Amino acid sequence: MVLLTKNQHRWGFACGRVSVLEGRLMPLDFFVSLVALERPEDLLHRLQDTPLRESLIPGAATWEDWSTIVDTYVYRHVIEVRRNSPDPALTDLFLLAQDYLNLKRAVLNAGSYPFLSGVFSEERLAEVAGGNSALLPQDLRRALASLSTSSAGEGGAFLTDVVLDGAYLRHMMDLAAKLDVPHITACVDLMVLARAVVVAWRAIRAGQSVRFYQQHFLPLGKHTGVMTGLLASADPQAWGAMLPVALADPLVQAQQEYDEEQVIRFEQLAANAVTRMARHAKLQTMGPERVFGFLWGLLVEAYNFKLVIRGRLNRIDAEMLKRRLRECYV
Repeated sequence: MVLLTKNQHRWGFACGRVSVLEGRLMPLDFFVSLVALERPEDLLHRLQDTPLRESLIPGAATWEDWSTIVDTYVYRHVIEVRRNSPDPALTDLFLLAQDYLNLKRAVLNAGSYPFLSGVFSEERLAEVAGGNSALLPQDLRRALASLSTSSAGEGGAFLTDVVLDGAYLRHMMDLAAKLDVPHITACVDLMVLARAVVVAWRAIRAGQSVRFYQQHFLPLGKHTGVMTGLLASADPQAWGAMLPVALADPLVQAQQEYDEEQVIRFEQLAANAVTRMARHAKLQTMGPERVFGFLWGLLVEAYNFKLVIRGRLNRIDAEMLKRRLRECYV
């Protein structure tokens, strides 16, 4: 276990706010009880008694409505914590995912930017859409440049996804390096490597070119060697020996499932491993690790809310949903 930092007084105010917000996170038992509700109207009624009520859309009934409600709820909390934090790099870790969805639209010149932004302003995205990426981080500029220099046979939304997936993960590692907090770095390393494994696994299952990912998804910092080995093997059954124990065990467990369930199960088990690591900061009085842990817990909660709402509105089997719930931070 990585030791936590001590006496980080400048994080005191943010940690005080987080200690209050932690008390509003929902435990796993709550989500299990939601899954058990048979009627969608009962589910929606229960949701109005949760903290999500602060972001309710009047008359919300569809999955799209509730997805927006959950995303808005998370965004408001992250932005609030950001205002109280001495270093925005920490909260930016939890805003990047939606920013990169907007960035993809800018690269493809797709028009509007519907996702909640935190790192890339609409003005910056408009510049990218117009061909000017000069004010983006250096690594991201290089990644975008690779799009314009790729061969004629490689292009469009698929290539953009691969390039930006790699850039997103490198961006996360850069933010963690900027914070220079060992516990956060360890958590982010686990998050990044797990995501990279999922990308590679899905690519191989889809029959996509390994060389394509070696060229456009890598490098990935300290994980480049591991990912190069996984892609060269192209056999997920052999990956367990190449991964650190924290991900090798989830991989082996996931491979006991039916083929179509394996990647989903790995994502769940890897997220649970991050949650268990992040929980070590819960007793910290003042420090960035406490803030990171809460924000990770908030993302896990959002995932569980979306899983249950979408699943029950679409009449997906309750037992299947229960198996896919992720461990909660509280």
